[in-house]
Amino acid sequence: MREKLFESLKTIKGVSFISITYTNKQNEKSTSVVNIGVDYGNAKLKDIEYLKDLDVIEMNSTIVPYVLEEARMDLLESFENPNPNRSKGVKDAYTHLGMGLKIHNESMKLFVYGMVISKTIIEAGDIKVDTRKPLTVAKDEIRANLKSTQYRLYEIGRTFQYKIKGDTIIID
Repeated sequence: MREKLFESLKTIKGVSFISITYTNKQNEKSTSVVNIGVDYGNAKLKDIEYLKDLDVIEMNSTIVPYVLEEARMDLLESFENPNPNRSKGVKDAYTHLGMGLKIHNESMKLFVYGMVISKTIIEAGDIKVDTRKPLTVAKDEIRANLKSTQYRLYEIGRTFQYKIKGDTIIID
């Protein structure tokens, strides 16, 4: 079945949508529609413009504006001046095998990669107590409106169903 998945992904040219049914580490089972082939760099550039123009006073939030503004500025700084060591580490960690498919160089685990368009939860997972600080909550609230933060890696070992171009592929 993995071979069929690889072959199906190899036939995709340009931007395409696939459906992935997945169980994450918190045991949440969901189905996501993922857009593979979308340029992450373009999404990041749009996010920088969004962050520059964002007026936190106009956000519908329970977080105080000065914390939201600090979060906005921190996010903008991280987008405009990313840590070069971290960026290199992330880039060097994977080898791209084709459209939306990559392998982790150390663990040799396979991943499907793309931008999540929608997500439907089938079974709720384990919910942990939220212990994040207000600045982290503010950043996450802003990130929810960004395009580049919607990109996800789906480990094939935790994924059991794909729908690609009308075909359903089930991984045991």
